[in-house]
Amino acid sequence: MRPARQPLLPLAAEMATLCIDGGKKAKMRPGDILGALTGDIGLDGADIGKINVHPMHVYVAVRQAVAQKACKQLQNGKIKGKSCRVRLLK
Repeated sequence: MRPARQPLLPLAAEMATLCIDGGKKAKMRPGDILGALTGDIGLDGADIGKINVHPMHVYVAVRQAVAQKACKQLQNGKIKGKSCRVRLLK
C-alpha cells in the first residue's frame, strides 16, 4: 500500500519585488538604488537582492520582511535628487 500524499502547500517567497519608475532613460544606476536603500532608508545590504535596470523601470528584489518599509520610504524620499513612483509587485 502507498502512503497517503500530503497536500502541497505553496512556498512563501523570501523576496519581494519593488518597481521604481525611471530607469536608464532617467540615468538611474544600480548603485543609486542601493545607496538610497542602504543610506537613506537604513536597510542592510543583505536585505537587497538583484537590481535590474530597464529603459523605463528599475526592478529591485528586497526581503519580504522589509518590503513595505522600503516601498513607503522610497515613495517619500528621493533617488538621485528626484522623487519617483515606487510600487510593490505581488
